[in-house]
Amino acid sequence: MDIYTFLLSITIIWLLIFSLLTFLKRRKGGKLNNIIDVYPFLLLIKTKYFNNAIVNAGKKKSKLWNLIGELSIVYGLSALFYAVFFFIKNLIAFLFPSEAGTASTVIPLIFGITFNPPLDQLIIILAVIVIAVVTHELFHGLVATSSNIDLKSTGAGVVYVIPMAFVELDEASIEKANRRNKLKVYSAGSFINLLEGILFLILIITFPLIIAWGFSTAPSGVLVIATVPSSPAEIHGIHPGDAIVAIDGQIINNITAFTNFLSKTKPNQTVVITIERDLRDFNVTLTLAKNNYTKTGFIGVSTLNYYRPYFSFIPSILQYYIYIFLAWGSVICLSLAVINMLPIPMLDGDKFLGELLGGIKNGNLRNAIWNISRTASFLILIINIVLSLHM
Repeated sequence: MDIYTFLLSITIIWLLIFSLLTFLKRRKGGKLNNIIDVYPFLLLIKTKYFNNAIVNAGKKKSKLWNLIGELSIVYGLSALFYAVFFFIKNLIAFLFPSEAGTASTVIPLIFGITFNPPLDQLIIILAVIVIAVVTHELFHGLVATSSNIDLKSTGAGVVYVIPMAFVELDEASIEKANRRNKLKVYSAGSFINLLEGILFLILIITFPLIIAWGFSTAPSGVLVIATVPSSPAEIHGIHPGDAIVAIDGQIINNITAFTNFLSKTKPNQTVVITIERDLRDFNVTLTLAKNNYTKTGFIGVSTLNYYRPYFSFIPSILQYYIYIFLAWGSVICLSLAVINMLPIPMLDGDKFLGELLGGIKNGNLRNAIWNISRTASFLILIINIVLSLHM
């Protein structure tokens, strides 16, 4: 099943779910209305099941959560200013590239529209999103309960194919809380995402050690993770999970050796590639194609360093999926940690800024500064996205 078939199937399932739940809510109402909120492509399920667990954990280790809350305020202030500064600077780089340097692309992950990953990679991305949003909301709840702010409900949901979780705080309890405790709660989720992102980066840096339980710690070839359609590699039966360990008898230990060898080849050159599959070697003779970007030969594979499994029952491709999981973990968690602190309605940065401005006694001035910050931040983000899509 390709990504488009998968998304079409999800759309049909959504229409059925929306129709069924809307019918049941209208017919039965009452208790069901208090548990389920359903909208087109958005489903929320509220429960109090986890309230006690979060409250007990928050009270039991209150000193720890309060410390995390204090650190979260420091991070929240830094992230708020950094996020605004980054997107303003990036916008200037878009408008004046020669003077302000190269702009970074800012594109939201909208599956099937701005991003079309293979189905296996989509599953990994969704797993990372689950981890990021669950821990994000969990730490909101833990810091809240340690600050004597009550929980109203907890729950989970899904926006099309993107899973989500939430911790709903009691509004009356929030109103009674002091400004410092509110700031702790509003910034705690992004702070834990920052720590997760840093952890994922550390795991990437130490990747050979992370997979040492089943793979060698030194590369001994290049792992094929994808092949180009109609390329020499695909035509001759090389597929993801194979490892290229030698070419024309020359040992290929890593990507650098692989790249260096290909840089000396020419189109239409015949080479003998030694493939390792299930810990067994065999040779493939193929003729290199023309590389569209250079004058060298072209095999048609995407690769990573290959770490040899200790046993044949361990799939070689598993190391790639672990690496992709860690890579997406760092990207998603760090992005969420920063973007969520923008002062835009629906994001934590908006509530955080609102509390920071709470010290301004003149209500009209406070609201004016808040609304100008919201509008400006939203427009700057949207313009960054639009310009990124037209690069």
